[in-house]
Amino acid sequence: MDSVLKLGHSVPLSGEEGTHGRAADNAVRLAVERANAELDLPFAVELVSLDDKCTMEAGEAVARRFCEDLDVFGVVGPFNSAPTLAAGPVYHESGLVHICPAASNPDLSRQGWHTFFRVVASDDVQGREAAKCAVEIVGAERIAVLHDKSAFGQPLAEVVADEAARNGAEIVLFEGVDRGQRRFPETVRRVREAGPDLIYFGLIEAEGAAMASHLREVGVVAPYLGADGVKPSRYLETPEFDVPGPYYTSACANVRIRPSAAEFRRAYAERFPDFADYTVYTVEAYDAARILIDALRRAGTGDREAIRREVAETASFAGASGPITFTGQGDRVDPTVDFYVVKQGALSLLGTTAELLS
Repeated sequence: MDSVLKLGHSVPLSGEEGTHGRAADNAVRLAVERANAELDLPFAVELVSLDDKCTMEAGEAVARRFCEDLDVFGVVGPFNSAPTLAAGPVYHESGLVHICPAASNPDLSRQGWHTFFRVVASDDVQGREAAKCAVEIVGAERIAVLHDKSAFGQPLAEVVADEAARNGAEIVLFEGVDRGQRRFPETVRRVREAGPDLIYFGLIEAEGAAMASHLREVGVVAPYLGADGVKPSRYLETPEFDVPGPYYTSACANVRIRPSAAEFRRAYAERFPDFADYTVYTVEAYDAARILIDALRRAGTGDREAIRREVAETASFAGASGPITFTGQGDRVDPTVDFYVVKQGALSLLGTTAELLS
Protein backbone atom coordinates (compact mmCIF):
# COMPACT_ATOMS: atom_id res chain seq x y z
CA MET A 1 0.00 0.00 0.00
CA ASP A 2 1.89 3.01 -1.27
CA SER A 3 -0.87 5.59 -0.97
CA VAL A 4 -2.93 6.91 1.92
CA LEU A 5 -6.56 8.02 1.86
CA LYS A 6 -8.38 9.67 4.73
CA LEU A 7 -11.55 8.67 6.54
CA GLY A 8 -13.19 11.71 8.08
CA HIS A 9 -15.08 11.61 11.36
CA SER A 10 -17.45 14.49 12.16
CA VAL A 11 -18.21 14.02 15.84
CA PRO A 12 -18.75 16.06 19.04
CA LEU A 13 -15.51 15.84 20.99
CA SER A 14 -16.41 18.60 23.46
CA GLY A 15 -19.47 19.87 25.29
CA GLU A 16 -22.38 17.83 26.67
CA GLU A 17 -22.15 15.23 23.89
CA GLY A 18 -18.35 14.98 24.10
CA THR A 19 -18.24 11.81 26.18
CA HIS A 20 -20.42 9.97 23.69
CA GLY A 21 -18.49 11.44 20.78
CA ARG A 22 -15.12 10.38 22.16
CA ALA A 23 -16.39 6.84 22.71
CA ALA A 24 -17.66 6.78 19.12
CA ASP A 25 -14.31 8.10 17.91
CA ASN A 26 -12.58 5.22 19.66
CA ALA A 27 -14.85 2.80 17.80
CA VAL A 28 -14.05 4.39 14.44
CA ARG A 29 -10.34 4.29 15.28
CA LEU A 30 -10.66 0.60 16.10
CA ALA A 31 -12.27 -0.06 12.72
CA VAL A 32 -9.48 1.80 10.90
CA GLU A 33 -6.70 0.07 12.82
CA ARG A 34 -8.16 -3.37 12.19
CA ALA A 35 -8.71 -2.65 8.49
CA ASN A 36 -5.13 -1.46 8.00
CA ALA A 37 -3.81 -4.54 9.81
CA GLU A 38 -5.60 -6.84 7.38
CA LEU A 39 -3.41 -5.55 4.53
CA ASP A 40 -6.03 -6.15 1.83
CA LEU A 41 -6.93 -2.52 1.08
CA PRO A 42 -5.88 -0.68 -2.07
CA PHE A 43 -4.84 2.23 0.17
CA ALA A 44 -3.80 2.72 3.77
CA VAL A 45 -6.51 4.57 5.71
CA GLU A 46 -5.78 7.52 7.96
CA LEU A 47 -8.44 8.68 10.43
CA VAL A 48 -9.08 12.43 10.66
CA SER A 49 -11.51 13.37 13.45
CA LEU A 50 -12.88 16.90 13.72
CA ASP A 51 -15.07 18.33 16.49
CA ASP A 52 -18.47 19.36 15.14
CA LYS A 53 -19.57 20.40 18.65
CA CYS A 54 -23.08 19.03 17.96
CA THR A 55 -23.97 22.39 16.34
CA MET A 56 -25.16 23.28 12.87
CA GLU A 57 -22.43 25.89 12.37
CA ALA A 58 -19.57 23.60 13.31
CA GLY A 59 -21.12 20.67 11.43
CA GLU A 60 -21.19 22.69 8.22
CA ALA A 61 -17.63 23.95 8.77
CA VAL A 62 -16.32 20.41 9.32
CA ALA A 63 -18.12 19.22 6.18
CA ARG A 64 -16.48 21.95 4.10
CA ARG A 65 -13.03 21.02 5.39
CA PHE A 66 -13.54 17.37 4.54
CA CYS A 67 -15.01 18.12 1.11
CA GLU A 68 -12.11 20.40 0.22
CA ASP A 69 -9.56 17.71 1.12
CA LEU A 70 -9.59 15.44 -1.92
CA ASP A 71 -7.79 12.69 0.01
CA VAL A 72 -10.94 12.18 2.12
CA PHE A 73 -12.87 9.27 0.58
CA GLY A 74 -15.77 9.14 3.06
CA VAL A 75 -17.00 10.48 6.37
CA VAL A 76 -18.47 8.89 9.47
CA GLY A 77 -21.03 11.36 10.82
CA PRO A 78 -22.19 13.77 11.75
CA PHE A 79 -23.16 11.98 14.92
CA ASN A 80 -26.24 14.10 15.68
CA SER A 81 -29.19 15.41 13.68
CA ALA A 82 -28.59 19.18 13.99
CA PRO A 83 -25.10 19.23 12.43
CA THR A 84 -26.29 16.76 9.79
CA LEU A 85 -29.06 19.12 8.69
CA ALA A 86 -26.41 21.76 7.99
CA ALA A 87 -23.71 19.44 6.64
CA GLY A 88 -25.88 17.29 4.37
CA PRO A 89 -26.13 19.79 1.49
CA VAL A 90 -22.36 20.34 1.58
CA TYR A 91 -21.58 16.64 1.26
CA HIS A 92 -24.24 16.26 -1.43
CA GLU A 93 -22.81 19.10 -3.52
CA SER A 94 -19.29 17.70 -3.30
CA GLY A 95 -20.31 14.08 -3.85
CA LEU A 96 -18.64 12.95 -0.61
CA VAL A 97 -20.46 10.02 0.98
CA HIS A 98 -21.12 10.07 4.72
CA ILE A 99 -22.80 7.62 7.10
CA CYS A 100 -24.40 8.87 10.32
CA PRO A 101 -24.27 6.65 13.42
CA ALA A 102 -27.02 8.39 15.42
CA ALA A 103 -28.66 11.23 13.42
CA SER A 104 -32.28 10.09 13.49
CA ASN A 105 -34.31 13.14 12.37
CA PRO A 106 -36.86 11.84 9.83
CA ASP A 107 -36.33 14.77 7.45
CA LEU A 108 -32.69 13.86 6.80
CA SER A 109 -33.55 11.11 4.33
CA ARG A 110 -36.18 13.24 2.58
CA GLN A 111 -33.82 15.86 1.16
CA GLY A 112 -32.66 13.98 -1.93
CA TRP A 113 -29.04 13.93 -0.71
CA HIS A 114 -27.53 11.04 -2.64
CA THR A 115 -24.48 11.07 -0.34
CA PHE A 116 -26.46 10.60 2.91
CA PHE A 117 -26.76 7.26 4.73
CA ARG A 118 -27.41 6.26 8.31
CA VAL A 119 -27.17 3.05 10.32
CA VAL A 120 -29.70 4.12 12.96
CA ALA A 121 -33.47 3.91 12.71
CA SER A 122 -35.21 7.11 11.70
CA ASP A 123 -37.36 8.60 14.45
CA ASP A 124 -40.31 7.87 12.21
CA VAL A 125 -39.62 4.24 13.14
CA GLN A 126 -38.62 4.66 16.79
CA GLY A 127 -41.42 7.16 17.46
CA ARG A 128 -44.12 4.93 16.02
CA GLU A 129 -42.83 1.91 17.93
CA ALA A 130 -42.62 3.92 21.18
CA ALA A 131 -46.19 5.13 20.81
CA LYS A 132 -47.52 1.63 20.17
CA CYS A 133 -45.64 0.30 23.19
CA ALA A 134 -47.02 3.13 25.34
CA VAL A 135 -50.57 2.18 24.43
CA GLU A 136 -50.36 -1.59 23.98
CA ILE A 137 -47.66 -2.60 26.49
CA VAL A 138 -47.82 0.07 29.22
CA GLY A 139 -51.56 0.65 28.79
CA ALA A 140 -51.45 4.45 28.58
CA GLU A 141 -54.66 6.29 27.71
CA ARG A 142 -53.73 9.90 28.55
CA ILE A 143 -50.24 10.94 27.43
CA ALA A 144 -48.28 14.16 27.97
CA VAL A 145 -45.51 14.63 25.39
CA LEU A 146 -42.51 16.84 26.18
CA HIS A 147 -39.63 17.79 23.86
CA ASP A 148 -36.63 20.11 23.70
CA LYS A 149 -37.44 21.92 20.41
CA SER A 150 -34.32 20.39 18.86
CA ALA A 151 -33.79 18.60 15.55
CA PHE A 152 -33.82 15.40 17.59
CA GLY A 153 -36.46 15.91 20.25
CA GLN A 154 -39.30 17.74 18.52
CA PRO A 155 -39.73 15.56 15.41
CA LEU A 156 -39.56 12.45 17.59
CA ALA A 157 -42.18 13.86 19.94
CA GLU A 158 -44.44 14.76 17.02
CA VAL A 159 -44.28 11.21 15.68
CA VAL A 160 -45.04 9.76 19.13
CA ALA A 161 -48.01 12.09 19.64
CA ASP A 162 -49.50 11.40 16.21
CA GLU A 163 -49.07 7.63 16.43
CA ALA A 164 -50.37 7.41 20.00
CA ALA A 165 -53.48 9.32 18.98
CA ARG A 166 -53.97 6.98 16.04
CA ASN A 167 -53.78 4.08 18.48
CA GLY A 168 -56.52 5.50 20.68
CA ALA A 169 -54.67 7.52 23.32
CA GLU A 170 -55.50 11.13 24.19
CA ILE A 171 -52.62 13.60 24.00
CA VAL A 172 -53.39 15.78 27.01
CA LEU A 173 -50.32 18.03 26.61
CA PHE A 174 -47.70 18.64 23.93
CA GLU A 175 -45.05 21.12 25.02
CA GLY A 176 -41.45 22.11 24.29
CA VAL A 177 -38.76 23.43 26.62
CA ASP A 178 -35.39 24.95 25.78
CA ARG A 179 -32.15 23.02 25.90
CA GLY A 180 -30.13 24.36 28.79
CA GLN A 181 -33.15 24.84 31.05
CA ARG A 182 -32.99 23.17 34.43
CA ARG A 183 -36.20 24.46 35.98
CA PHE A 184 -39.59 24.27 34.29
CA PRO A 185 -42.24 25.59 36.70
CA GLU A 186 -44.91 26.35 34.11
CA THR A 187 -44.45 23.11 32.21
CA VAL A 188 -44.46 21.12 35.45
CA ARG A 189 -47.70 22.85 36.50
CA ARG A 190 -49.36 22.12 33.17
CA VAL A 191 -48.35 18.47 33.27
CA ARG A 192 -49.77 18.08 36.76
CA GLU A 193 -53.01 19.78 35.78
CA ALA A 194 -53.34 17.65 32.63
CA GLY A 195 -53.34 14.45 34.69
CA PRO A 196 -51.55 12.09 32.26
CA ASP A 197 -51.09 8.40 32.94
CA LEU A 198 -47.80 8.43 30.98
CA ILE A 199 -45.28 11.16 30.13
CA TYR A 200 -43.12 10.91 27.02
CA PHE A 201 -39.69 12.59 27.09
CA GLY A 202 -38.29 13.86 23.79
CA LEU A 203 -35.37 15.25 25.80
CA ILE A 204 -31.69 14.50 26.27
CA GLU A 205 -30.11 13.60 29.58
CA ALA A 206 -29.56 16.93 31.37
CA GLU A 207 -33.04 18.33 30.79
CA GLY A 208 -34.59 14.90 31.18
CA ALA A 209 -33.08 14.32 34.62
CA ALA A 210 -34.17 17.75 35.84
CA MET A 211 -37.70 17.42 34.47
CA ALA A 212 -38.11 13.92 35.89
CA SER A 213 -37.24 15.11 39.40
CA HIS A 214 -39.33 18.28 39.28
CA LEU A 215 -42.45 16.39 38.19
CA ARG A 216 -42.12 13.88 41.03
CA GLU A 217 -41.57 16.67 43.55
CA VAL A 218 -45.02 18.12 42.79
CA GLY A 219 -46.74 14.76 43.03
CA VAL A 220 -46.86 13.54 39.43
CA VAL A 221 -46.75 9.73 39.58
CA ALA A 222 -47.30 8.84 35.92
CA PRO A 223 -44.59 6.55 34.51
CA TYR A 224 -42.01 8.01 32.15
CA LEU A 225 -41.17 6.82 28.65
CA GLY A 226 -37.95 8.06 27.06
CA ALA A 227 -35.78 7.36 24.04
CA ASP A 228 -32.04 6.78 23.63
CA GLY A 229 -31.46 10.55 23.72
CA VAL A 230 -31.74 10.41 27.51
CA LYS A 231 -29.00 7.77 27.61
CA PRO A 232 -30.80 5.03 29.59
CA SER A 233 -31.13 4.23 32.33
CA ARG A 234 -30.28 6.72 35.02
CA TYR A 235 -31.56 10.03 33.65
CA LEU A 236 -35.30 9.46 34.11
CA GLU A 237 -34.91 7.34 37.22
CA THR A 238 -36.46 8.67 40.44
CA PRO A 239 -35.89 5.77 42.85
CA GLU A 240 -36.95 7.81 45.90
CA PHE A 241 -40.51 7.76 44.53
CA ASP A 242 -42.51 4.52 44.35
CA VAL A 243 -43.59 4.62 40.72
CA PRO A 244 -43.33 2.11 37.86
CA GLY A 245 -40.65 2.41 35.21
CA PRO A 246 -39.22 4.40 33.64
CA TYR A 247 -39.55 2.79 30.22
CA TYR A 248 -37.26 3.33 27.26
CA THR A 249 -37.03 2.62 23.58
CA SER A 250 -33.59 2.41 22.03
CA ALA A 251 -32.61 2.19 18.38
CA CYS A 252 -28.95 1.58 19.19
CA ALA A 253 -27.65 -1.94 19.65
CA ASN A 254 -27.08 -3.13 23.20
CA VAL A 255 -23.63 -4.67 22.85
CA ARG A 256 -24.05 -6.60 26.08
CA ILE A 257 -26.89 -8.70 24.69
CA ARG A 258 -26.76 -8.41 20.88
CA PRO A 259 -24.96 -11.58 19.67
CA SER A 260 -23.58 -9.83 16.59
CA ALA A 261 -21.80 -7.31 18.84
CA ALA A 262 -19.98 -9.79 21.08
CA GLU A 263 -16.70 -9.70 19.16
CA PHE A 264 -16.79 -5.89 18.90
CA ARG A 265 -17.40 -5.61 22.63
CA ARG A 266 -14.36 -7.75 23.41
CA ALA A 267 -12.06 -5.93 20.97
CA TYR A 268 -13.23 -2.47 22.08
CA ALA A 269 -12.75 -3.19 25.79
CA GLU A 270 -9.28 -4.59 25.11
CA ARG A 271 -8.19 -1.63 22.97
CA PHE A 272 -9.80 1.12 25.08
CA PRO A 273 -10.09 -0.17 28.67
CA ASP A 274 -10.82 3.33 30.01
CA PHE A 275 -13.88 3.47 27.73
CA ALA A 276 -14.99 -0.11 28.24
CA ASP A 277 -18.39 1.08 29.47
CA TYR A 278 -19.08 2.66 26.06
CA THR A 279 -22.13 4.79 25.52
CA VAL A 280 -24.95 4.76 23.02
CA TYR A 281 -24.23 4.45 19.29
CA THR A 282 -20.62 3.41 19.75
CA VAL A 283 -21.17 0.19 17.81
CA GLU A 284 -23.07 2.07 15.11
CA ALA A 285 -20.07 4.37 14.61
CA TYR A 286 -17.92 1.27 14.24
CA ASP A 287 -20.28 -0.17 11.63
CA ALA A 288 -20.41 3.10 9.69
CA ALA A 289 -16.61 3.15 9.46
CA ARG A 290 -16.47 -0.50 8.40
CA ILE A 291 -19.04 0.01 5.63
CA LEU A 292 -17.07 2.96 4.23
CA ILE A 293 -13.81 1.03 4.36
CA ASP A 294 -15.48 -1.98 2.74
CA ALA A 295 -16.80 0.31 -0.02
CA LEU A 296 -13.25 1.55 -0.59
CA ARG A 297 -12.02 -2.04 -0.78
CA ARG A 298 -14.70 -3.01 -3.31
CA ALA A 299 -14.27 0.14 -5.39
CA GLY A 300 -10.50 -0.32 -5.57
CA THR A 301 -10.14 3.41 -6.11
CA GLY A 302 -10.35 6.64 -4.17
CA ASP A 303 -12.90 8.06 -6.62
CA ARG A 304 -15.68 9.50 -4.48
CA GLU A 305 -18.52 8.59 -6.81
CA ALA A 306 -17.34 5.00 -7.12
CA ILE A 307 -17.20 4.70 -3.33
CA ARG A 308 -20.62 6.31 -2.92
CA ARG A 309 -22.12 3.79 -5.34
CA GLU A 310 -20.59 0.91 -3.40
CA VAL A 311 -22.07 2.24 -0.16
CA ALA A 312 -25.49 2.58 -1.80
CA GLU A 313 -25.27 -1.04 -2.97
CA THR A 314 -24.40 -2.35 0.49
CA ALA A 315 -26.67 -5.30 1.23
CA SER A 316 -26.82 -7.60 4.26
CA PHE A 317 -23.54 -6.19 5.55
CA ALA A 318 -22.53 -8.17 8.64
CA GLY A 319 -22.53 -5.25 11.06
CA ALA A 320 -21.76 -5.58 14.75
CA SER A 321 -25.17 -3.97 15.28
CA GLY A 322 -26.79 -6.52 12.97
CA PRO A 323 -27.23 -6.90 9.20
CA ILE A 324 -27.26 -3.60 7.29
CA THR A 325 -28.92 -2.80 3.98
CA PHE A 326 -29.81 0.72 2.84
CA THR A 327 -32.96 2.00 1.19
CA GLY A 328 -32.74 4.30 -1.83
CA GLN A 329 -33.03 7.25 0.56
CA GLY A 330 -30.13 6.13 2.75
CA ASP A 331 -32.18 4.74 5.64
CA ARG A 332 -31.44 1.39 7.23
CA VAL A 333 -33.80 -1.39 6.18
CA ASP A 334 -35.73 -3.09 9.02
CA PRO A 335 -33.87 -1.53 11.96
CA THR A 336 -34.34 -3.05 15.41
CA VAL A 337 -35.87 -1.02 18.26
CA ASP A 338 -35.56 -2.41 21.80
CA PHE A 339 -38.03 -1.76 24.63
CA TYR A 340 -36.80 -1.60 28.23
CA VAL A 341 -38.03 -0.99 31.74
CA VAL A 342 -35.83 -0.01 34.68
CA LYS A 343 -35.96 -2.49 37.54
CA GLN A 344 -33.91 -2.05 40.71
CA GLY A 345 -31.74 0.55 39.05
CA ALA A 346 -30.88 -1.48 35.97
CA LEU A 347 -32.25 -1.72 32.45
CA SER A 348 -34.30 -4.82 31.85
CA LEU A 349 -34.99 -5.68 28.23
CA LEU A 350 -38.65 -6.52 27.67
CA GLY A 351 -37.95 -7.40 24.04
CA THR A 352 -37.74 -5.85 20.63
CA THR A 353 -40.78 -3.85 19.63
CA ALA A 354 -41.30 -6.22 16.72
CA GLU A 355 -41.53 -9.13 19.16
CA LEU A 356 -43.71 -7.33 21.70
CA LEU A 357 -46.15 -5.85 19.23
CA SER A 358 -46.58 -8.95 17.08
